[in-house]
Formats: sequence, structure tokens, C-alpha cells
Amino acid sequence: MFLLNFIPDSFLIWAINAILLMGLFGTLSSYFIRFIPPLYPYAGLVKTLGIVLLVLGVWFRGGYDVEMEWRDRVKEVEAKVAAAEAKSKDANIVIQKVYVDKIKVITDTKIVIQKEIVEKEKIIDAQCKVAPEALDILNEAAKNPGTSK
Repeated sequence: MFLLNFIPDSFLIWAINAILLMGLFGTLSSYFIRFIPPLYPYAGLVKTLGIVLLVLGVWFRGGYDVEMEWRDRVKEVEAKVAAAEAKSKDANIVIQKVYVDKIKVITDTKIVIQKEIVEKEKIIDAQCKVAPEALDILNEAAKNPGTSK
């Protein structure tokens, strides 16, 4: 069945229709062969072959139509996947921008707090006590980075 993918669809449908028509022609001609005396002994054989070819033609035609239906469904799903990938790419860009912005806010807050610690270092270390400024700085650092100064 996998080798059918290498056969062009136009040739395949032509062959299926040829089998179907030969079966139909053979089945119908078997009734008329009975009236021709030299061909009369072959009427049963022609009828049998005609019916076999007709059944095979119908079978192949049904299989071909189902295959074409599945190929159409695959094309539809591939189109949906391509659209979903495009939406996903856009969403990833938005998510990446939000992530970069949050990282920037966190980094900026970290730099501001480090500067405050450097500025008030002498007050904090003067008596080895925890000064209110140090507590304010630590509390500021513990807040959500998006809500700081």
C-alpha cells in the first residue's frame, strides 16, 4: 500500500476506472455472448471474470475515495497546525517581552537597593546595631520588584 504513493493519482484513478469499466462490460457482454454460437462456451467465463473485475473495481474505487478523503483531512489539519504555529510564535514573542521586562524591573530594583546599602553603609556599621535605615532597605528588597520605588 505504501508503494501507491509513488504512483501518480491520475494514473491510479485511470487504472481503477478501467478495471471497473472492464468488469461492467464483461458482465453485460456475457448476456449477449449467449446469442453468438461460437462464443457460447465462454459466456460463463466472461461473466465470472466480469463480476470479479466489477467487484474489484468497486472495491478499489471505494479505497481510493477513502484515501483521497484522508489526504484532504491531513491537508486541513496541516493548515490548522501552521496557523497554530504562527499564533504560538506571536504569543512567544509577547511572553518573551513580558519576561524581559520583569527581569529588567528586578535588576533595576536590585541595583537601587545595592546603591542604598552603599550610601548608608556607615550608618548601618557605626554601632553594629541594626539601624532603621537598614530595616527599611531590607523591607524594600523583600517587596515585589514591580511595586518598589
